[in-house]
Amino acid sequence: MAGRDSEYERPILLSCGGCDVRWTALTAAHCPSCHETFAGTTTGFDAHRVKGACLSPERAGLRRDRGYWLSGDEQPPGRILRVSDRQGGSAGPAGARGGAGGGARGGAGTVRMAG
Repeated sequence: MAGRDSEYERPILLSCGGCDVRWTALTAAHCPSCHETFAGTTTGFDAHRVKGACLSPERAGLRRDRGYWLSGDEQPPGRILRVSDRQGGSAGPAGARGGAGGGARGGAGTVRMAG
């Protein structure tokens, strides 16, 4: 359809149904248990899983940059977005326990950059 090409150039926004995190990097891995987001599946994500349980990213030797947990010389593939719920509180577990960028929440329904 003419005039609609720009619609297809918008980035894909991925999200977790259990927390308020949104991201655009297709290479990122988000843990559905601890709700942390990692730059890659075979690096940070695998490093934080020990015997089927989550290890804190710090204890796994990872570092945070722009909301992503990274290993070694990895670079963040983008930024993490956090979305508050309509009542102005946290939309999920990551906010409830003060996850990445916990103080970066705005008013009702706002999207804020983490990191």
